This record gives sequence, structure tokens and C-alpha cells, in this order.
Amino acid sequence: MKTSEKIYQENSYLTELEAEVISCIKKDDFYEAILDKTIFYPHMSGGQPKDEGTINNIDVCDVQECGDEIVHILKDEISGKVKLNINFSKRFDYMQQHTGQHILSYSVSHLFGGNTVGFHMSDNYTTIDLDIPLTEDMIEQAEQLCNKIIYDNKIVVAKNYSYEEAMKLDLRKDPLKLDVLRIIEIQDCDISACGGTHVRNAGEIGIIKVTKTEKYKQGTRVEFLCGKRALGDYIIKNRNISALSSILTCRADMIMDNFEKIINENKQLKKDVNNLKNSINEYKARDLKTNAIEKENLKYIFSVSDEDVKDLRYICSKITEDEDYVAVMVSEADTGCSLVIGQSKNMNYDIKNIFEKCRVIMNGKGGGNNFLLQCTGDKSNGAKCLEIAKDMLLK
Repeated sequence: MKTSEKIYQENSYLTELEAEVISCIKKDDFYEAILDKTIFYPHMSGGQPKDEGTINNIDVCDVQECGDEIVHILKDEISGKVKLNINFSKRFDYMQQHTGQHILSYSVSHLFGGNTVGFHMSDNYTTIDLDIPLTEDMIEQAEQLCNKIIYDNKIVVAKNYSYEEAMKLDLRKDPLKLDVLRIIEIQDCDISACGGTHVRNAGEIGIIKVTKTEKYKQGTRVEFLCGKRALGDYIIKNRNISALSSILTCRADMIMDNFEKIINENKQLKKDVNNLKNSINEYKARDLKTNAIEKENLKYIFSVSDEDVKDLRYICSKITEDEDYVAVMVSEADTGCSLVIGQSKNMNYDIKNIFEKCRVIMNGKGGGNNFLLQCTGDKSNGAKCLEIAKDMLLK
């Protein structure tokens, strides 16, 4: 038998209530309490998070909807007549988001025929999933209509209907087949079945702002903020834009132009730096070749440096462009060691064997082919690697 009267559906603004405990059963470390009536909204019922608050000054840890019952999860036992208090700041935030969602879904449906097929509300943002793709222009049109409804301060009314009566209304989407349906009507706009908490007038939402869109299946996922959330988001973004404007010494409307200029300059600088590094590495390759060890008309290079592994690979490849060269190059740092081994295309040493022996003592990861191999390890054993390579190549 249903005992939990859902007062939050009758009056979303009620923050205090006295109720009678019907049952309170201990389960693990918590108590599950059912009351004759409640103002606590159950968690994620219809996509809306639970209310926060207390019963007899005991924090309500969770609120769950189990069939027709609302179960309150607490850490202490309650009985008899109890006093319920909810955090109205949190409740009102959810009211703004939820009514805003109805208005946004209506606007997209009214303007473009898009249907809302998913809805999720969290503590930070709200999303709807639409079955149509949306362009930036379409989003802006929907935002304009949403906020006109807010500026017009349309009345929002909740009323219960039988299923048959509800089906005679101009509902935005087909509801579940229930004996009684709670219908939320936004004056001259949207009519939808919903069990959530809502504002009385659209003006209480303040503003609806879409903050992000992304492709979702064949349609669009739209992330948006309403009311205090939208204001908070604007404050942060305005602060950041003002800071960027100050750093770039330009007006806010010129920030993107300045960033594009900086990005292009950065690309050119990276190109110039890369060309310069290549020139330096080519010089290093030539210098190493002049100091190569010669044996039986073959040339061997063994070097230790602090080069980046990419630079080692480049230097090694430049050395082995010429015939008759083998190069074993290590770079050591406090955090580990890098190794590059290469040989000219006319050589046929089994440098993979040398590489594997060195890789093990370095605890390295990497690979390559029999003409160029590289790895980076967390053990600084560069001198040992060179010793192994010299022993295997010059014996």
C-alpha cells in the first residue's frame, strides 16, 4: 500500500514538514525510513538528483524511490513524529535547471522538430540528447526563444490528469502509461509529463545558456546552464577573458585575432627551432665521425651525452647515411637512460642482439629494425651499455 505522499510535487517551495515514521529498518550501517509524507525528492527520479537536508537534524544520506514508496537513508534511527528540512538553495537550483530543460527541449522541438531522447542533471551541468544535428545558428535561435519565454515570465503549472485525459492534451512527447500523470504546463508553450520539481514562473530561471554541444549518435548532446549556474559560469569566463585581454593588451573582442597571430608565430618559431636543432645535430654528427674508431676499414662511434632521444636518433641517422658506420649512442639523466644503436645500410651486424642486452640492464622500452633501434629506460647504465657494445663490436 502506498504510504509516501509526495509533497514535493504539490509544493516545490516547501522546505519544512512534519511527518509520521511508518517504518525504519536497519540495513548494514544505515537505516531505511519510510514516512507517511515527504518533501525529499528521490535520487535521479526522472533524471533529477536527490534533495539534501535533515530529518530530526540527522543528515539524509540518500533518497530512493522504491515502487510507490520514498525511502530515506540515514545513519541513525528515527521514530514517531519527525521534522523534515531540505536545503532549499540546492532544491531551487534543481528547479531552475529542470524547468529550463523543459523550455530548451520545447524550443528545439518548436523551431526544428527535434525530439529530446535523453536528459541528465548533475551538480555542475545539465544535458539533453536530441535526435537531430544542430548548427551554431540553430543553437542561437533556440537560446533566443528560451530566454524570451523567461523574459515573458510564463506561468508554470503542475496538475494531475488521468492517462486518458492527458492523452487529449498537446503533449510534447508520449508519456508512460500510468493511471495518473503529473503534467507540467508552461503557459502557451510546453506541456509535458514530469514528476520533478519546477519553478512557478519562468522568470525565476533568470537565463538559459548553452555551453557545449557534441555529436551524439545521429543527433546532438547539448550541455547548458540555467539561473545561478549560468551567472557563476559567466563570472568565471568574464574574469578569464578580462585577464587575457590584459595580458594581450587588447580589447576583449580582439583576443581571438591576437591568439591566431600568436599561434602562427609559435608555429614559425617551432619550425625555426627545429631547423636550428637539425643544423646543430648535423654538426655533431660530423664531429663524431671525425673521432670514430677505425678497424678493418669500418668506423665505430660510441658516445655519451645528455641529448634528447629524438636528437640521438637524428644524429645517429645522419652518421649512418654514409657507408661503413656503426654508432652506439647513450644519453644519461638522473631519472634514467636513453639508447640509440644504428648501422649503415651496407653493414650486417646483429645490432638487435647488442640492443637487447643493453635494453635489459636499462630496464628499457623501445624497438626498431636492424639498422636503427632506440629505447628509454629508468636505470642509468649508459657506461655499461657502451662497454657491452664495444666488447661485442670490436672483439
